[in-house]
Amino acid sequence: MTSTGRKEPVLSGEGRSLPPQGYVPVLVGDYDDDDDTERFFVHVNVLKDPSMIELLEMAAEEFGYKQEGVLRIPCKIEYFMRAVEDICGEY
Repeated sequence: MTSTGRKEPVLSGEGRSLPPQGYVPVLVGDYDDDDDTERFFVHVNVLKDPSMIELLEMAAEEFGYKQEGVLRIPCKIEYFMRAVEDICGEY
């Protein structure tokens, strides 16, 4: 939580095995290179944002709608973080 009591929209998945309540695990990055992926926990409210919906549609095109396990988003980590920063400005 932030100092104002609001939940962070995205948390690093590093060092955590389970997402906090209200968050979804997401694996972001280039899937041809395992070293170029990073795990995040995304608050469910962020998933409703048009920028995030666009990324989810990319994931559906790449992997289909029946992904098992962690949700994978096939984009550069920097692009994902920029989208999150834009969303955070509205959050």
